[in-house]
Parts: sequence; C-alpha cells; structure tokens
Amino acid sequence: MIRSPMVRTSLGFVAVALVCLFFADLEISSIHPWTELGRLAAGIATPDFTAVDALGTALLRTIAFAFVGVALGAVGGFFLSLVFDWRLVRAGCAFVRAIHELFWALIFLQCFGLHPLTGVLAIAIPYAGVFGKVYSEILDEQDPTPRRVLPAGASRLAAFVYARVADAWPHLMSYTSYRLECGLRSSAVLGFVGMPTLGYHLDSAFAQGQFSQVGALLITFYIVIAALRLWVRPRLVPIYLVVAPFCLGTGLPIVWGNVTRFFTEDIVPQPLRAGAGLEGLWPWLSDILVTQALPGIGMTVVLTQIALVVTAAITVASIP
Repeated sequence: MIRSPMVRTSLGFVAVALVCLFFADLEISSIHPWTELGRLAAGIATPDFTAVDALGTALLRTIAFAFVGVALGAVGGFFLSLVFDWRLVRAGCAFVRAIHELFWALIFLQCFGLHPLTGVLAIAIPYAGVFGKVYSEILDEQDPTPRRVLPAGASRLAAFVYARVADAWPHLMSYTSYRLECGLRSSAVLGFVGMPTLGYHLDSAFAQGQFSQVGALLITFYIVIAALRLWVRPRLVPIYLVVAPFCLGTGLPIVWGNVTRFFTEDIVPQPLRAGAGLEGLWPWLSDILVTQALPGIGMTVVLTQIALVVTAAITVASIP
C-alpha cells in the first residue's frame, strides 16, 4: 500500500498519461523521419553563422520585443495584483493568460499587420495576467509584522511601499527575471507568424532544409538564454528598457481600416453578418464546437498530459 500522497499523485499522472496514449494522434507524417533527424543533428554539429542574413538584427529585435513586452506586462500585472481580490479582475487575468502569445499575435495581425505593436501586445497582454496573479500571491504571503511596527499616522501608500513591497521586492524581481527568460522564448516564437525575430529565420531555415542555419540560430538563442544572468544586470536594466523600443523596427504601417473591419466584421459571427439573427447563431456555433473546438480541446489535454509526464520523467532522470 502506497502511503505517500506525492507518490500516489505521481502514479496517477502516469496512469492517466498511459491511457492518453491510446487517444493521442502520434502519427509521423515525414516520409523519412530518421533521415531528417540525422540531417538536423548534423546541422547542429556544423552550424553556419555566416549563412544567416541579419542574424545580429534578428537577435536584437528578439531581445527588444521581450524587454518591452515583459516590462509592459509587469507594470500592468503589478496594478492588477493590487485589486486581484476582485472577482472580475481574477476572471480577466485567467482569461488573458489562458490564451498563448502566438494566438494573441494572430489576432493582432488582423488589426495591426506586421507592426511592432502586434508583437509587443502579444507578449504584454497574457504576461499581465500571469504577473497579476503571481504578484498578488507574493504580496499576500509577506510577513505582516512590518505593518504593525509602522509609526502612527503613516499613510496607506507608505505602509504599502515600506511594509509590503520592500519585503516582497526580492521575490518580485526574481519572478520577473524568470518571466523575462520566458519572454525571450515567446519573442522568438513570434517569428513563426512573421515578426522579425529569430523565429522568422528559424522557420525559413527549416522550410528550406538549411539545417546548418538552424543549428546556428538554435545555438545563438541558447547562448543568449544561458548567459542571461551575465548580461541582464540590475544596473543595466533601465538602459535596456530605454533602448529596447527603438530596436523594434518600424514594420509595416498600421491600416486603421483593418482595425475597424476586425471589430465590425471579422469578429462578428457569420450568421449575424448574414442577417440570420440569433436563430441561426446556435446551429453555427454548435457545429464549430462539436467538429472543431471540442476535438481540439480534447487533443490538447491529451498531449499536455503525455508531455507533462515525459518531461517529469526526464527531469527526475537528470537529477544527479
């Protein structure tokens, strides 16, 4: 009989993952997967840094999008954390952080096109929801003793800054630093939808089978992440925040007619645009739910469960 709750929970996750294997779509679509995997390994072993056009510019913009997006998300999240006990705020934060940055980018592409604002908002909005939740938890977990020893007549602002924020500051900064690392990955991924980051060149190199370029890009990105503590120094962060907005590039101009069309036409359900009214809305919506949304949600849960257990197993096996 297994008495440890942690072991029972872990075995439960493993059992669920094994069941999920029978429902997962794990079919390999590549004709010669091992050949392609070998070419990828050879490319990583022989990176060609000279073959990637504008590698420095792409790297700079990847970092710039991460800094601006995370900074805006942190500021917004901090203010949200102050009122996180409001049910509406909690629900709003849960909603925005549930949508991946890539999907936010696809939404904003319809409004702003390939403009830097698309990438910045795609990172800032979901990160604000995450920061709001975590910052609120950090502030709530602080020792209330400093508030009791404040001098009489201290203002609420002074009590908040010196008794709560000051005590929580190391934890807030530690988590923000971690989210910056996540922001760099998010920024790179935005390249797959056309933003001028490392992901754009990585997508192009994969599509053309240029695996030496793929190796150069992956190694470059790994070095940036691995050396994060060396180049992201507290005294340098203000400089980065000032310079980053000027390194985003100009992109294509925003066509405000697209913004108007998105909110007045594109996002309006087809039956309502066609004049079918609410009577035609439910059949249209139910068809999407049954044929697209529910199968997609189910497969997402299945693959997430399998990936969770595989990742945990690799992590445990890697512990020295």
